[in-house]
Amino acid sequence: MFFPCLARPVHVDVTKRDEQVKLHPVIIEHLRKIAAFGQGVFEWNHNRRTLMSEFAKIQEAAGIKLACPGNHKHTRFCHVYGFHDLRRAFATMNADRLTADALQSLMRHKSYQTTQRYINVKRQLDEAVESLHVPDVLAIPSA
Repeated sequence: MFFPCLARPVHVDVTKRDEQVKLHPVIIEHLRKIAAFGQGVFEWNHNRRTLMSEFAKIQEAAGIKLACPGNHKHTRFCHVYGFHDLRRAFATMNADRLTADALQSLMRHKSYQTTQRYINVKRQLDEAVESLHVPDVLAIPSA
């Protein structure tokens, strides 16, 4: 089953193109519960900055406060996730579950090299975690 891409103003959409994306059945069930009065599921007729501000408010209410290692004047947006963080998490979590072609399609990347960066990062992270030092006191005893 295909649903139209989540509707939003073109200036918010980095790709500047409309596409259809196949959605997981669990997502479809959640979307069916939303009463919509427009063509899109999530209409947003406000400024992009307003959207970012609302997303930050939701995270702040949930108690999210990320550390910001940057050497600059910090704003509230330094301490919450951005929308691109969600894309990055999707790519990282699915890099080993999907074919590269499927991941590229779902991420809507024009370039295979863009998708490949996420796949490489995932593999590097997996290898790094496996080689992390764990103190003996924390090690799980062998059965």
